Amino acid sequence: MDRFDFALSLSEKVSAFLREECKKKHEITSKNENDYVTDSDKKAEMIIRSEIEKEYPDDEIIGEEYGVSGQSDSVWIIDPIDGTVDFMNSFPLFSVSIAYKEKGELIFGVVSIPMQKEVFYAKRGSGSYLNGKKIVSSTIKADKALAIMVPPHRHHEHLDSYIKEMRRLYEVYSDMRSLGSAAVSLCYLASGRVSCYYEKFLKIYDVAAGIVIAGEAGCEISLEEENDNVNIIATAKGLMKITKEKIDG
Repeated sequence: MDRFDFALSLSEKVSAFLREECKKKHEITSKNENDYVTDSDKKAEMIIRSEIEKEYPDDEIIGEEYGVSGQSDSVWIIDPIDGTVDFMNSFPLFSVSIAYKEKGELIFGVVSIPMQKEVFYAKRGSGSYLNGKKIVSSTIKADKALAIMVPPHRHHEHLDSYIKEMRRLYEVYSDMRSLGSAAVSLCYLASGRVSCYYEKFLKIYDVAAGIVIAGEAGCEISLEEENDNVNIIATAKGLMKITKEKIDG
């Protein structure tokens, strides 16, 4: 089994595990301000790590809960539950995100939304898919489109400037949403459900798989990396310029 097929199978296994975990009471701890982890996050990551280590023992793994293990040009970037607060509150848009990078280039991404039984995936140069059907980004005009804008919920000191950015983007887009999962947000952009996604203060494991999926679906993506944080603007084709102009003011 090649790595891509392995990742698809692994995402299905972890999704089934999380559907059962949703029925249980969770042990919740705080990592930082408004940044939580559950026992299910840790268990799910250990499932992913153990399967990768068994199948590809020489590969490097970067994960949200247990950091970096190994050192290799073959790198797995994983988020066992992207959208932990969604998961904690039984809001069904949390996801399992698995990306693979080789020699510094993202090769494929798989994002599974367990409670919706949706699996988004893409390989470089091969298009993006949802449950086996090809997807492309939206062609709807911006004034009729949805944008995902996520408040800086872990950095409240930036809330005032965010509100100003959101107000300016209302001059372009019809309405706004915030879903709680960066991976899901990028997949919704890829599938044409929204036309813009903007969020700051993320980590690479939040967006790695979704970047491949959105990119292969024809979306435009702007990444800004600063220290350990990732800021992202992603839009349907043709909307990046006006979106960045409104964000920049």
